[in-house]
Amino acid sequence: MVALGGAWSAASGMDDRPVIDPGVRAVVSGGTLRVLVELRVPRRDPVALRNAQDEVLRRLAGTGGRLARRYATVPLLALEIDAAALARLEEMPGLVIRVRADDISPPYEGPAPSR
Repeated sequence: MVALGGAWSAASGMDDRPVIDPGVRAVVSGGTLRVLVELRVPRRDPVALRNAQDEVLRRLAGTGGRLARRYATVPLLALEIDAAALARLEEMPGLVIRVRADDISPPYEGPAPSR
């Protein structure tokens, strides 16, 4: 039973890699894409958030990664990335949880909700 538990935790450690949403990889292989990068930081710690953002940006140096927006209160960075920047983000499991396309949702134009 102990051996199984150890094997499970070793395998689950592999799940700590950043999640790359479908479509992100396909788009950046041929150009650039604006993405939201969800960061692994303690809640309500603005210093840790700023440090994590700075470290991600530092590690992206030399790639096509470009800062689009830095958020002060949520663990996100909006970036414009290429394939090299995506590969670098994937190498940051201690900092990056998820990379997803920064899609703009159209406004809802249906009937107004009843009150």
